[in-house]
Amino acid sequence: MMRRGQQSGGAVLVELALLLPLLLFLTLASVEFSQAIAAYKIVVNQARSATRHLSTKAPGTGHIEAECLLTHGSPSSTKPCAGSVLLPGFSASGFSVSVADAINAPSTHRSQRTTADLTVTSATTINLVTVTATSYQHPLYFAGFLSGVVGDTTSLTFGPISVTMRQIN
Repeated sequence: MMRRGQQSGGAVLVELALLLPLLLFLTLASVEFSQAIAAYKIVVNQARSATRHLSTKAPGTGHIEAECLLTHGSPSSTKPCAGSVLLPGFSASGFSVSVADAINAPSTHRSQRTTADLTVTSATTINLVTVTATSYQHPLYFAGFLSGVVGDTTSLTFGPISVTMRQIN
């Protein structure tokens, strides 16, 4: 006569064989998603740093420095930027960094009024600066394993990421 523990040994192996692919899929998808979120956070933080850097500059200056700060982590006044890119997608052909300030976007970034009656004084007029990172492509490391979910794509393209701050006058 067999004991109850001995009879269920085969059933446990069958259950494991059925659940293991699902658990592996969920693990890989979680890792891929967390890597994409971490990359998104880096892009946002670098855009914020570049905008903060430009907010201390006069309108029309520092655009290359801001782009190098966003992509390479340190401001450089000439291209190519010094060092290596922070994320692999920063060197992709579709990725771009654009800057809007009081000089190159005067209709939206120059002399913004901070009072309801639109009076113009030095205390109520500000200039804005915006840094936008567009078409960042995060590589999907487990795309082969997740092909049924992500299709044939090997990267995830983020939408435009913009940060706007007040600029010195």
